[in-house]
Amino acid sequence: MITEILFTFPNTKTAIAGERALLAAGLHVTIQPMPEALSTQCGIVLRLPESELEAGRTALSAAGIEVSAVYRAQDGRLFPL
Repeated sequence: MITEILFTFPNTKTAIAGERALLAAGLHVTIQPMPEALSTQCGIVLRLPESELEAGRTALSAAGIEVSAVYRAQDGRLFPL
């Protein structure tokens, strides 16, 4: 069972800036389409391994990136953090 973290953003431009910040921090980030279960303005999310949650939050905060919400993805279900 793989548990991953999803970061959502207010718009695509912010999500792309977030990806750059996470990559610059050496994290294992992937871009994915927004899961249908989530409702937000931006159509993409950034996904990280759960082990990189705090490092991801730190990198995004340090870069001044606005995060709309954070979710834990586990067994096909999403849990807000």
